[in-house]
Amino acid sequence: MTYVGASIPGRNNRRSAAGAATYIDDIRPEGCLAMAVVRSPHAHARIRSVDTSAVHGLDGVALVLTGDELRDAGVAIQPSGTNVNFTPRTAVRYVLAVDKVRYVGEPVVAVVARDYVTAHAAVQAVLVAYETLPALGDARAALKPDAVLVEESWPDNVMVDYPIARGDADAVLAATPPSGRTSGTLVCNRVAATPLEGRGIIADYNPYDETMTCWASTQAPHVLRALLSAALSFPEGNLRVIQPQVGGAFGGKIPMFPEDVITAYASRRLGRPVKWIEQRHEYLSAGGHSRDMRCDYEVGFEPDGRITALKADLLADIGAQSTFLGWLMAIVSAACMPGSYVVDHVSIRLRAVVSNRGPWQAYRGYGKEVAAFFMERILDDVARACGLGRDAVRTRNFISPSHFPYIQPSGWVTDSGDYQGTLEAVKELIGWDDFPARQTAARTDGRYLGIGIGHELTPEGSSRPDALLNGTDSATVKMTPRGDVTVLTGVTSPGSGNETGIAQIVAECLGADLDRVRVLQGDTQSAPHGNGNYSSRSLTFGGSSARLAALVIREKLEIVAERMLNADRADLEVTRHRIRSRASGQSVTFDEVAAEIYRKPHGRHMAGIDPALEATRAFKIDNVYHRKDEDGRYNQYPTWSFSTGACIVEVIPETGEVRIEKFALVHDCGVVVNPLLAEAQLHGAIMQGIGASLYEEIVYDDDANPQTPTLREYTLPGIRESVDISLGHRSTPSPFTFMGMKGVGESGISAPGPAIASAIDDALAEFGVRMTTMPFTPVRVWEAIQIARGE
Repeated sequence: MTYVGASIPGRNNRRSAAGAATYIDDIRPEGCLAMAVVRSPHAHARIRSVDTSAVHGLDGVALVLTGDELRDAGVAIQPSGTNVNFTPRTAVRYVLAVDKVRYVGEPVVAVVARDYVTAHAAVQAVLVAYETLPALGDARAALKPDAVLVEESWPDNVMVDYPIARGDADAVLAATPPSGRTSGTLVCNRVAATPLEGRGIIADYNPYDETMTCWASTQAPHVLRALLSAALSFPEGNLRVIQPQVGGAFGGKIPMFPEDVITAYASRRLGRPVKWIEQRHEYLSAGGHSRDMRCDYEVGFEPDGRITALKADLLADIGAQSTFLGWLMAIVSAACMPGSYVVDHVSIRLRAVVSNRGPWQAYRGYGKEVAAFFMERILDDVARACGLGRDAVRTRNFISPSHFPYIQPSGWVTDSGDYQGTLEAVKELIGWDDFPARQTAARTDGRYLGIGIGHELTPEGSSRPDALLNGTDSATVKMTPRGDVTVLTGVTSPGSGNETGIAQIVAECLGADLDRVRVLQGDTQSAPHGNGNYSSRSLTFGGSSARLAALVIREKLEIVAERMLNADRADLEVTRHRIRSRASGQSVTFDEVAAEIYRKPHGRHMAGIDPALEATRAFKIDNVYHRKDEDGRYNQYPTWSFSTGACIVEVIPETGEVRIEKFALVHDCGVVVNPLLAEAQLHGAIMQGIGASLYEEIVYDDDANPQTPTLREYTLPGIRESVDISLGHRSTPSPFTFMGMKGVGESGISAPGPAIASAIDDALAEFGVRMTTMPFTPVRVWEAIQIARGE
């Protein structure tokens, strides 16, 4: 049986559906204490005093921690890593606020008690005196010359000023007549990943052997171990991190968080296990957000729709800085423009600005969805200005398949693609050519239908220089004396099902029975070093390293079987746990060969062969360049998946309500290992993209106070908002990976935004409406109609 390419259900599905999975809050070590956190109610304020005297007298309170204590103990997050082509301003990060707070929800004091009820009651007794400071409610306020400084050691509030250029966009635009230019402003809303399970960690320090075990709802146990070790000055070899089942992550659990450090420190202080479980209100204010970017653009074009020049000024409100990695999403947004399109003259300036909003944290898409929204809306603007079809303008500007690998203006190298292929396929799937007749008939009936398209380019496998999140991963494959196979991998699963795909790859490579291949993940004590789950890398990296290790095992099995069968190795056929000689028809099972290796290491079939059936291999992906080329550029993304989405909407002008009738997406991630799991990923991502397009928005007032503190205000799409989704797949293999695999985990989230905006524009074309700010809530759509009507 060929396992790669087969739709095999996820191995953990039954356990999860039965409620039998073990999540972080299900783990209850004996004598475990609970931790709660006092958080800042102010967006910006000096801490004048912290009075914890009333807490110490409360029954059941074991420990109270302040920022001053942790700072004096040397607990801090130091700036680290190397950046190419840009130099961000940095500062030491304290896990509990020292001297001042910079956003609502910032941790100030931690209380450890016998249980959650006691701990949460104790935080109410902590008295913190604040002197409020002027707060910066958004990035534009932070750029004003007289703006207060969020980081007082910086000269201004700009963390990164990153220019990208190719050709001379200014000169081309200056020479272009007004009829060949258009400009505008686009805004992507601030959102939060909002996984079903919040963050959480348990730390258990053993004072007798000076070791610590941490269970964490994390995406990267090895990375968390290394970061915790550095923050606490604790020997990394004495620290074990275990990932239980994770109830969703979407990037939002990439380490490290302040609470991780505080919990581990508290356990070490007390010599007892300590647990912290995030509450939803904590997450929405302090768990990390994404997007929140503005694009002011000018674009030049020929009458046939070919774009000649693009100038874009990007402004990212990255909030107050914390221990998170989120601010790098702004770099990705800038570096992914113009993306799938050939533009000879490009000038992009990104300014990532700190404010008193909450910090950014990684989220599915990681900035690529912002670049897609900006570029696709710009393409629609060009189509409108030229009087051409939106599909035709994309066709005119797509990078052609013969031009790959293609170097973006940022220097990032796009590996392969057939963008026109996905466009044509999705037009067929959505009924593009037949839609005008439907639209006309609906309009006669007083209904406003529209159709739209949106293309997304999704670079995957982020491999940053001088970072723990890089272009490698490791795996161990071993076979028992009875022939059972175990895979230990450094990649992890937050519920994505990659353990099933890795098992398929190993079974295929070994010629093993899939039912006899077990995959273990998420324990730094047993799994080889790995970078975990992020950037859709689990199969391209984890699967490839497991394949390399499996090849070593297969080679030894074949050599011994060759001798046992008195056959020529080239004549052997290996399938379903059996090795057969084509010439003689005789065969031996894996069980028999494994027994020969383990039980008869000095036998005649084992001469010159190591006795073990165990191999560990690391995989380093190609198409990653960390040394600047002659133009000073580098590349951190080895593979680039892509999709084209299309949707049909109905808009109710009287209320501004948008109803999606159908959404179609044609996706290309090279060779698909498991179509069933790939489609599941795409369905989820599309709904997240729809959520960000129509419902979700983290809102702040002018003084940086959160206005969406609970899920009552931060609306998420549910089953009633689910839509009819049709999927198609194409395959443009990557030349840089095993079998041509690319990632799929982040695909599908970027296309809905521009596709829905395009469809709304089309539905309301008679009003001249153009949607430029996400999300497209009923209020925004209704207001756009009134403005277009001049009312």
